[in-house]
Amino acid sequence: MITFLTVCTIRQLPQALALGESLQQQHPADAFVIGLCDDVSHLPTGFQFPYPVVSINDLSIPDRASLSQQYTSAEFLAACKPLFIKQIYKNLAQNDWLIYVDPSIYFFQPLSDLQARYAEATVLLTPHLLKPLTDNAFPDEKYIQNVGLYSSGFLALRQTAETTRFLDWWSSRVPERAFARPCEGQYTDQIWLVLTPGLFEGVTIVKQPGWHLGLWNLHERPTEETEAVIFLNYKGLVDQEGYFQAQTRNRLASFPVIKNRLRAYQNRLSQFDQVGLMRVLPAYGLQPFRPPLKGWRKKTVTSLYQTIEFIDTVDIPRKM
Repeated sequence: MITFLTVCTIRQLPQALALGESLQQQHPADAFVIGLCDDVSHLPTGFQFPYPVVSINDLSIPDRASLSQQYTSAEFLAACKPLFIKQIYKNLAQNDWLIYVDPSIYFFQPLSDLQARYAEATVLLTPHLLKPLTDNAFPDEKYIQNVGLYSSGFLALRQTAETTRFLDWWSSRVPERAFARPCEGQYTDQIWLVLTPGLFEGVTIVKQPGWHLGLWNLHERPTEETEAVIFLNYKGLVDQEGYFQAQTRNRLASFPVIKNRLRAYQNRLSQFDQVGLMRVLPAYGLQPFRPPLKGWRKKTVTSLYQTIEFIDTVDIPRKM
């Protein structure tokens, strides 16, 4: 038995509903739950959830107000994500699977390898990259290390004692340390996953090219209509979430099949947003979001930093 879980704000609900639609097609016998990291009273009048929902009010977060003050909405959601996962995980039967997926993910084929290939794993992680980078585009390998080698947009957990130990550790670290500051070695709930293969038994890295395509790895993954794309993450393509939308490696025009899929996905989001969900501002995470610099802004800031570094090297005579 598999239970799929996503965690989202109200404005991300159209994405969550599109995800649910794809799971109904690819995993019709499995469960799908939405974790709402937002104030339910802000839902538009008349909106009805078609899936079971866990509210943030169902979680024990004693310092919710202070966390909201220190984080952006994306950081706050990441801080709460392990707690939503624990809430659902505790009700699983032994050896059942809980799979967390970002609301921006869409499934094109079922996870048929889950039982056949990974039945003995405790935790499944998907790496951002499967091959070394051979160009000078952004992000480079060092930057990817700063944001995390494995994506927290997908996390499969089998109900075992070792998985419980992982969740206890992860959920104790993330809530107060979920800042998105890659230059400082902090990146939401994701950076912590770097440690898991060494700290816990049964952590398995999925190297299937069709699992977890995204803006950051299209250059090395199957993108043609005839190739096996299992699931695709539209983060950074349909929103300002994450930091990979500032990347310069992959141009969507070079991937016509992905471009067509994005267009179809955007149409589905519009159909799921008849009541104005995407206009609702998140209730939590009061710090302003600063999107990554792109284009001429990035070049200008880089130039300014270089000027400052040069000034620091100039020896200015002092009066004696």
